[in-house]
Amino acid sequence: MTGILDKYLEAYNLTRYRLAKESGISQTTWFNANSRPLDRWTVKQVRALAACTGVSSSTALRKLNEIDRA
Repeated sequence: MTGILDKYLEAYNLTRYRLAKESGISQTTWFNANSRPLDRWTVKQVRALAACTGVSSSTALRKLNEIDRA
């Protein structure tokens, strides 16, 4: 099963490892976020994900929400 995070990262050709290195948030934290529903993610995680993919936080959240609803 592919989680929301993995599907989002796939669109940007990123891995969780690279995300962890660039965001300063551990791979374990991203692994756990990937297996949780979106409404359990922290603002810090959404902001870090947005920064690493070069989009605004609101855009990242909107895209994550679209993936979650699909």
